[in-house]
Amino acid sequence: MQVILFLVITILLIPGSAFSGSIKGKTVFLGKYKQLKPYQTGSYKKACGSDIQNESILINNKGVMNSVISLHGGKLKKRTSDYTLNQKKCKYEPHVITMPVDSELKIHTSDPINHNIHTYSFENDPINIMFLPGQEAYSQEMEEPELIKVECDLHHWMRAWIVVTPNGYSAVSDSDGSFEIPDVPPGDYKLTVWHETLGTLTKRISIDNEGLDINFEFMDAPQKEAMR
Repeated sequence: MQVILFLVITILLIPGSAFSGSIKGKTVFLGKYKQLKPYQTGSYKKACGSDIQNESILINNKGVMNSVISLHGGKLKKRTSDYTLNQKKCKYEPHVITMPVDSELKIHTSDPINHNIHTYSFENDPINIMFLPGQEAYSQEMEEPELIKVECDLHHWMRAWIVVTPNGYSAVSDSDGSFEIPDVPPGDYKLTVWHETLGTLTKRISIDNEGLDINFEFMDAPQKEAMR
């Protein structure tokens, strides 16, 4: 009897063991795609390299990289953490960050030249800071859900995106378009995928303890970035 009771208590205490599932899938593009030309760095060649990859759309075997998949609805608890945005080789790493509200964003630089990070933010405090080589990191808490564009006022090709979500149930698709949102409580939700060039897709889903496999298909050929 004691052994059975111990096992029941153990199962109840293990997060996501019996009362949650994972959402897994891929974001894919089914239209025609032509690789974008890299940005030329000009006089910044020594510090940045001769060219910088254009990350506004990256597709590998139809899989779309840097899509943000986020879950909405239900009684989802916030899962906070700390997140880092680096300025390295004259580009932002990572190109896309998704983070829940009340999480801290830490920005730093690894470059030997100046940068000016500028966020186009309306719900959270905007950032407009000059970064010098070796400067200490700057930290800011994101308090409201928002899609935030990040640019460098000194280097026109430098761009990133911060997607602040109401909870921690979100993911960024990897190099082949795959994503996973783990430990999702059973229920009915709205699942949204956003991409800076391809736009937004939404599906209504129901998830049980066994999880859910789901794909998002972008059909239209990209003409320009969805948000600039």
